[in-house]
Amino acid sequence: MTPRRIWLLPAALAVLQLAFWPGLPLARGEAVDPATAAAVAAITAGLAAALSWRRRAPVAVTAAAAVAVSLGAWVVPGQVFLAPGDAVTINTLTDLVALFSVAVLRSLRTTALVVAGLLVWQAGLIPALNGVTADYPADLALGAIVYTVVASAGRVRRRWVGDREAAAQRLADAERARHEAAGAERRRLARELHDVTAHHLTSIVVNASAAQFLADQRPDLRDEALAFASRTGRQAIDDLHRLVAVLPTAEETAAAPPAVADLADDFRRLGQVVTVEAADDPPPAAAEVLHAIAREALTNTLRYAPGGHVTLIQRYGPDGAHLVIEDDGAAGTSPATGLGGGRGLAGLRERAAALGGTVEAGPRAEGGWRVTATLPPVHVARPRRERPGGETVLDAGLMLLTLAVPLSSVAFLAEEGAEPAAVTLLLLAAVAHSAPLLWRRRHPRAVFAAVALTTWLLPILQLTGVVPNAGELILSSPGADVAAIYTAAVAVRPARSWLAPVVSLASTALAAALLLTVETPAEDLGGSRLDAALLFLLSTAFVAFLLVVPYGGALLAGYLVRRRRAQRHDREHGLVAVEGMRAEARARAERSRIAEGLRVAVLEHAARVPRAAEEADLPAVLDASKQALSAMRGLLDNLGPRLDTTDREVSSSPSV
Repeated sequence: MTPRRIWLLPAALAVLQLAFWPGLPLARGEAVDPATAAAVAAITAGLAAALSWRRRAPVAVTAAAAVAVSLGAWVVPGQVFLAPGDAVTINTLTDLVALFSVAVLRSLRTTALVVAGLLVWQAGLIPALNGVTADYPADLALGAIVYTVVASAGRVRRRWVGDREAAAQRLADAERARHEAAGAERRRLARELHDVTAHHLTSIVVNASAAQFLADQRPDLRDEALAFASRTGRQAIDDLHRLVAVLPTAEETAAAPPAVADLADDFRRLGQVVTVEAADDPPPAAAEVLHAIAREALTNTLRYAPGGHVTLIQRYGPDGAHLVIEDDGAAGTSPATGLGGGRGLAGLRERAAALGGTVEAGPRAEGGWRVTATLPPVHVARPRRERPGGETVLDAGLMLLTLAVPLSSVAFLAEEGAEPAAVTLLLLAAVAHSAPLLWRRRHPRAVFAAVALTTWLLPILQLTGVVPNAGELILSSPGADVAAIYTAAVAVRPARSWLAPVVSLASTALAAALLLTVETPAEDLGGSRLDAALLFLLSTAFVAFLLVVPYGGALLAGYLVRRRRAQRHDREHGLVAVEGMRAEARARAERSRIAEGLRVAVLEHAARVPRAAEEADLPAVLDASKQALSAMRGLLDNLGPRLDTTDREVSSSPSV
């Protein structure tokens, strides 16, 4: 709320108060004490000024308003209206406005303490102004109800504001994702391309190079290298074709990574000595990241520590997931140095950071290399126990409000000498008619049906002779019907919600007309059934005429609220959906651009690998693999700046 608008409500209340008193008495020509009028004007101005700070210091403003309102009620003489303080009735609304701001801007605990403080203040103020009378408990209870309802309304408003802020944040996140979509897709594809490079093509180069390097000592390695190149080359082509696709399929995104033990078996086939210690499988998201880290680290051991002993340790527990891959250095000369692109660790750190984890790599003091990854535990949110919120209190207040007039009618019947049993039944019937409103948000249709049906409790009680005449009581109870119609109009589609006022109108009009007809003495009807039927029809039409405006107004109000909510929902979610589609379009365009480069630069060379392997041409396998790796490195360089320069191939350490 802007500084200018925050003055509107305090100014309006001040103008209304001064127009009510002393303005109204002065307009009627009544004498007004100048000192009292000046005091009221000063208090009113002070309250208006205080309310302008209600968003910055709502608790302090509430306390100041309570004191100022009490002071105003004290200084106004009792003979002006019915009782002391009646002349400053408008000012008494200021502490309610301030309390509403407390509920909106402060915590539930603070709100409860402020309500308790106001009740304690009122408990001492009421006797000070009016003395201790028989109405003291009722006045205090009424104050408690009013303060509770206002505070609950504030909490509901707080939730509404929170929902709007969350919607605005979702839109801002969607807009930011749209702006960053191309870069995010580029980074994701760079990681995937690096994975293909590291795990498939590099393994082929290492294996083929080893077969050539040890051709004299181990001639059998040639056939193994050719078979491996044929099998792994086809798998690399399949992976590259998957990356060429414009969007990944659901099966690809849902596929779970293999266990680290299976990954270790793949590297054992390439001649690495890998020892695995794994316990307690982590959740899928963490398992995918750990698998990528393990694959990158094991590929580097194959590249820079061939024949060395590698230990892989994976643990998952309450403190999170831990992965350690370390080797004791190269057991021989590596024939495959210089194959990396310097992006491995950077990509792994990005993946780990997405889950709040870290990846560290460096040489061991005793020789070799160590990679350590740590991921935080995945916490499963427990379902929160639902507690009565502001809506429940507001519904309870609405129920009490609809009971106010019927209870007054019941009290009048009690004063007229009705039997206590009859009064009790009438009271229960009135409560049964309004009580369903407590569930109106969760079961609007059932609540409407219950309210419409309980309208007939009074006719049934009277026709069975249990209670005396109660026609006036049924005419004083349509408040529950109005609330039920409004609720149905909000919850039910407009094509059907018009039935609510029609059904309620018919039910209430027929029930009231039946009671009025039964209560009319027989001599007034002339003993004629025709006269009784005519009276019934006229009474039905008359009651329907009285109720058509409030019932129709409830329908219209509910329809307008429903339409406004639907428009807000469509606007908020529609904007987010549009930004999401724009982000998807940007990512798709970036993926298409990179895929085209992948087709031209990499796939042609990668496709030569299995063909050369099938032709038993090991030099051609090695040449095609290296060219594919070189083309892949060039493609990765075109995706952006080098993300990291700490990969093992750019270090002077022999194990790097």
